[in-house]
Amino acid sequence: TNYIPHAVPKDLYFPLPEEEIRNFKKKLLGQERFDHFTVGYVSRNARRKMPSDILVSWKLFMDDLKQKHGHSKATLVMHTEPLDPEGPNLHHVIETLGIRESVVFSNSRVNFQEMNVLYNVFDTVVNRSSAEGFGLPTLESMMCGKPIIAIKTGGLTRQVEDHETGFQFGVGMDPEIQSLVGNQMVPYIYEDFVSHETLSKAFMKLFDLGPEERKELGKKAMQHAHKNYDVEKMISQWDSTLSKLISDWKESPPQRWTHTEI
Repeated sequence: TNYIPHAVPKDLYFPLPEEEIRNFKKKLLGQERFDHFTVGYVSRNARRKMPSDILVSWKLFMDDLKQKHGHSKATLVMHTEPLDPEGPNLHHVIETLGIRESVVFSNSRVNFQEMNVLYNVFDTVVNRSSAEGFGLPTLESMMCGKPIIAIKTGGLTRQVEDHETGFQFGVGMDPEIQSLVGNQMVPYIYEDFVSHETLSKAFMKLFDLGPEERKELGKKAMQHAHKNYDVEKMISQWDSTLSKLISDWKESPPQRWTHTEI
């Protein structure tokens, strides 16, 4: 999708009627996956996004699902390019892990309307980037009434968790390990990590909620997104903030430095 500053118009991503979602899910994933718990990954296949680690966690989740519930009715849809030169060969990864049957790739460029359909088909969207300035796909999925799974790093922190109450709009994972990295352009920055087991348990937590509880949690996620990230509200606040700054400066200009010989 095209870049949108850190806000989303309400009419761009929104919940679809249940009947439409069911029809789209059958069309996109087939009759055999119609009743599957469906997780979406919408990010570039690049190291920072850690897609291979998500697949390792998915493998653990699928094993636990089979043991705990006696079935394998779950599908991970990866809307990414599996052969991106910036990332690993994801086809090879899923073959090595033995999870070919539970992973679907979507690597075509699509428009906003088609992305809205994808988000509606998903039960949740996952982001466990080691560093994330904002995380647009998670916000877009929240606008569609979906809970999210996200590591609490960068801009994802306030998406997945209400900073005033601590309520989580899905599963927010606290970083378990931090690595201090950087380069000559960025002197230093922390990369945040969680274990494969932690993400696997997050998948299971949302699965165990069941469709109705996930739907209710998704409604709260959507309300949170509209309240804090609606583009019209952000434009208005940005305008009023700049206007106040200019007005305050005119009324009380900052004291300028003077040079005095001593």
